Amino acid sequence: GSDGGRSPVYFQLEMTGPHPGNVRDGGGPMPAGTARSREAFTLIELMGVIALMAGLVAFFFGGRTGTHQASALSSAQATVANLIVRARTRAVATGRSTRLLVHIDPRDWRRPGRFLRCLAVQTETETPGRWKTVTTVYLPPGIYVVPGNFTATPAPAGLFSDPAAPGWSRSDGAALRSTVLRDDAAHVTSEAIGETAAERWASVAFTETGTTAQSGDLVLTTGHPRSPGSFAEGEAPVALDHPQAARGVTLSVYGVPALIDDHESF
Repeated sequence: GSDGGRSPVYFQLEMTGPHPGNVRDGGGPMPAGTARSREAFTLIELMGVIALMAGLVAFFFGGRTGTHQASALSSAQATVANLIVRARTRAVATGRSTRLLVHIDPRDWRRPGRFLRCLAVQTETETPGRWKTVTTVYLPPGIYVVPGNFTATPAPAGLFSDPAAPGWSRSDGAALRSTVLRDDAAHVTSEAIGETAAERWASVAFTETGTTAQSGDLVLTTGHPRSPGSFAEGEAPVALDHPQAARGVTLSVYGVPALIDDHESF
């Protein structure tokens, strides 16, 4: 006859008699409600397994996030140290001044990936005051250079997620900034590197003997791009956070870098 719109499962149960799950081992029918109890118990087991898996996934990926950030910071630290060594070595080998550049121009909000992440090495050409770019690199995503304690061109608004956080201070109470980067006319330049328009860069210069007048620290930390439309023109397109995760490189007057592996060492 007609199945009355019921599902095939229910149709089979009616045609074949008691479902095997409703029969005791001895052959008699199970008490009413036992099959439903068994189904409910199975559902509870399934929900428990799903909850356990969700907890494990959260724990695993939460740990991986922290590990990934630490790995990215270490990679950025090594990149900066290698760029310094390359600039110094080239200066000594060629007998011409070189410089390390850090992108500090927040104006092009369409390309926030360059701001405080793009670095370049330039060497002076035979024409004094003319520079040639020999290397351009980007730090890993989510890792940024902390700018210097600029006065002529202060850090753009919104750059620090919480500027009052205690982590933005050094052990001596001074602000945690990249002291090798200075914003005087001699150390901020306008260059078109990989772009048609000139942008602002902070520079660290090396003499032909490999020395520098800009000894100090270059600080690295984590951050994230700010959502388009959440900041005004001229404000920072990225926000720096987690100052306690900061690490970096310290530079001697001889142009030799040394790694700083934790916040407390600044």
